Amino acid sequence: MKSTLRSKIAAAAMLLVPVGAMLAATPAAAEHRDGAYGNGYGHERDLRVDQRAPRIFDVTPEDGDRVGARGWTRITARFQDRGAGVAAVWLRVDGRDVTSRARVEGDDVRYAEDLRPGRHRAELVVRDRAGNTARRTWSFDVVGHGRYDDSTYGQAQRW
Repeated sequence: MKSTLRSKIAAAAMLLVPVGAMLAATPAAAEHRDGAYGNGYGHERDLRVDQRAPRIFDVTPEDGDRVGARGWTRITARFQDRGAGVAAVWLRVDGRDVTSRARVEGDDVRYAEDLRPGRHRAELVVRDRAGNTARRTWSFDVVGHGRYDDSTYGQAQRW
């Protein structure tokens, strides 16, 4: 009977040693998550490390482009953040905030408006979860004599 009791205690001790090791490691894992953004299940992103602003690229129309005046002018841009992830996106056209009418999906923003002929300015601001902000401003010209002229619709032209 004593040998059976000893073997049960030894088996229980063998099971408790790994549990004790896991409990001892828990404070170190908690310290690692201090100041991090995440849910504690290995998806943390350390916000103190992310000091790089998101990148904005592939804007259309490009800076200095000329587009036809007939119909809707499409304004688009792509952005990317390899750190904490994108938290907010704002788009302004000619000083007006048009974010609520723009379509932000994934890593791009799209907006269309029937712009009058003349020079127009677009500004895109992207902020990541670590507070880093990227800003890109570009200008383009809408050319043509009216809604029903022969200018190229919605395509950038370099003249």
